[in-house]
Amino acid sequence: MFERELYKSAFGASPLPIVLTDFNGNILDASIGFAMLFEVQRDDLIGLNLKEIIDIEIKDSLEVKTSVRGEFYQIFSQKFEVEGFEFLVFSFSKLEQLEAVPTSAILTKIRDIFDTSLKTNSFPQFVADTFPVVQSIFGSQSVLLFKRSKNQPAIFFPVFSSDESHKQIRDKVSLGIESESLVSIGYPIVADERYNEWPVIKVLLELMNFETAWIIPFGFDEDFVDSLIFLMFHDSKKPSPEEHDLLVFFSYFYSLVYQKMEYKKEFEALSYKDTVSQTFSEAILKEFLNLQCEQAKRYGFTFSAMMVRIENYDKLVNIYGNYAVENSVQKIAQTFTHNLRRSDVVGRLGKNAFVII
Repeated sequence: MFERELYKSAFGASPLPIVLTDFNGNILDASIGFAMLFEVQRDDLIGLNLKEIIDIEIKDSLEVKTSVRGEFYQIFSQKFEVEGFEFLVFSFSKLEQLEAVPTSAILTKIRDIFDTSLKTNSFPQFVADTFPVVQSIFGSQSVLLFKRSKNQPAIFFPVFSSDESHKQIRDKVSLGIESESLVSIGYPIVADERYNEWPVIKVLLELMNFETAWIIPFGFDEDFVDSLIFLMFHDSKKPSPEEHDLLVFFSYFYSLVYQKMEYKKEFEALSYKDTVSQTFSEAILKEFLNLQCEQAKRYGFTFSAMMVRIENYDKLVNIYGNYAVENSVQKIAQTFTHNLRRSDVVGRLGKNAFVII
């Protein structure tokens, strides 16, 4: 008993990133070094699956290199058995040679941002996850996000920051823009106490006690900036040519991710509709038909279903082309929707049929 408690104390207090799991990857114990690496509380790790924290394979004799919070680590796993109980120990070893090559470290962090953009479905969450990495890349003291007001398009308001500082200035400052030519995607702005093109930025710097701001514009439309990322510095600082190129890159990259996630929201909202006919999609139609059948059995009411097929659909496409035929399908659907009762349901079944319930 004493030996077991001694082991647990020694293992838990280790500054090295080590984690103990069962064969399914469920965490049994973790060192303080592992908890600090992933910035979580050690007690919160117990019971989680290691795959929820880092995307690696759960197996004995594992040896892989992967990026963790912008740094490369070599991960080893070993299988152990004590008193008939089998478990795995994963150890994380930092690849120190990357620290001597700044470019490699930056590329690793950019790769992490790419990875986050693929895994995150919410743009606000993407911003929250990537701002600390962007701050680390440029060495700024704070990162703020200003977003254009929907009610007042000529004004940008602070909505997020890496250090919660936006909450302190939310009611004190807003960025009114007199000319849209001041901001453009792909053209970062460097502002300090000598910057006069957009005077309110100097007010922001003075209010927050910063000397310099590097501003990354991005937006949903290529010709319209609706958000600004502010990298704030305590000293007067101009970007090097390499840093300027990175600012340009992030201006386009955040715009692309923003577009992707907004389009995804639109697609999800329209997924229950067939895009051509604007009637219910096949999946929703089948679900609704099954529901009607179950309700009819349970409550004893009757309903009718009618299928309308377009004969020789494929032959018509070969003769007239897909666009012409789909345009006709759209007109057929409009005829249905204009002549049906509000309680009736119409949906497209495959390419060449409609079902009316």
